[in-house]
Amino acid sequence: MMFNLTDYRVLRQIDLNLLVVFATVFRERSVKRAAKRLFVGQSAVSMALGRLRVLFKDDLFVKVATGVEPTSKATAIEPLVQKALDLVHGAVFDATEFDPKTASRIVRLALADDLDVWLLPRLLDEIQRKAPGVILVVQSNNWYTGLPLLERGETDIAIGVLPKPGAALVSEELYRQRFVSIFDPAHVRPPLTMRRFLATPHVMASITGDLVGLVDEALRAQGKKRRLIATVSGFSPLGALVKGRPLIATLPHIAAAVVAQTYGLRTAEPPVAMTAYPVSMVWHAKSERDAALTWVREQLRAVVRAVLEPSAGAPSSGSKRGGAVDR
Repeated sequence: MMFNLTDYRVLRQIDLNLLVVFATVFRERSVKRAAKRLFVGQSAVSMALGRLRVLFKDDLFVKVATGVEPTSKATAIEPLVQKALDLVHGAVFDATEFDPKTASRIVRLALADDLDVWLLPRLLDEIQRKAPGVILVVQSNNWYTGLPLLERGETDIAIGVLPKPGAALVSEELYRQRFVSIFDPAHVRPPLTMRRFLATPHVMASITGDLVGLVDEALRAQGKKRRLIATVSGFSPLGALVKGRPLIATLPHIAAAVVAQTYGLRTAEPPVAMTAYPVSMVWHAKSERDAALTWVREQLRAVVRAVLEPSAGAPSSGSKRGGAVDR
């Protein structure tokens, strides 16, 4: 469909931000959540909805106990609005060169929590050095949440142990993650034999609060069981818990090395065979040619290469989800 000059004069009266607000409220089903997602106040979203009602001659959203629900008119136009926004996004970012020194951009990342320990600090250093106008918005991500975040447009790049994505997403394996135990040698005497491993209390990271992790599954295959005394929601607290106590924690090998160095702990291979799992970087196919996101993905690859090259080839093969982890 081609627009004539009259159509263009009409379009000049439409603020593209109104369509962004419409799409966000439609997805979030809440003015409050939409405002948070857009980094604006609720009053700004409410004012935009008022202008949208005039533009479309419809209420568009009605209040319910949980937030708002779209009218039939809103439901009918939502696919068209989303398509228009996708086309505008492609026209602007596919056609625009990205100069990291001068660019101003928000990039949303969804990272597995062990990556917060080692990858995020290094990435932030690189971004600040090369592209000071780029702001990182980081949220947590796991086997269950990473791909839905991408599919809903709530993040630009997800990294972690993730399921095989559908056709709309692009996946690239970055490395394979193996597992290492950490302990305080002043309280747990090396070497870390199976007998000592089973006799010493353990703490682990568990996303769901499940009390059975990958270590427990590996031990169960040998008819053995460890003594678990606590779980935490992420890997960051494990170093502080293990330091000064007769405890063992098992976590992904790169994060384990950083935590051990930070807290003066010892690392050791667990005395039970554990499979390594692929850590993937995933993004939406529609951002494949987004110059800014292409640049950020390359920075992520470079950080991973810089950390892994000294120990390349160490991990083994396998694939697995993570819930209660020791990941």
